[in-house]
Amino acid sequence: MIPMREPDEKKFTLSYNFTSKEVAALAKFLRDNQESLPEGLEYFYKALEDSVYKSLSLDEVKKFYS
Repeated sequence: MIPMREPDEKKFTLSYNFTSKEVAALAKFLRDNQESLPEGLEYFYKALEDSVYKSLSLDEVKKFYS
């Protein structure tokens, strides 16, 4: 479960255009290492995983994470 952000937490914006290969590698890496994910990266992980799910069919997601 992803904890709620603190309301006064300072926000930072980073613009970067990922390639599909980078997104795939990062998503797989984070999925494989989610138990050791440093505190504070939960929202990043969730946003990345959500973007993968939204861009693939259910069968593609199953193949992607297998």
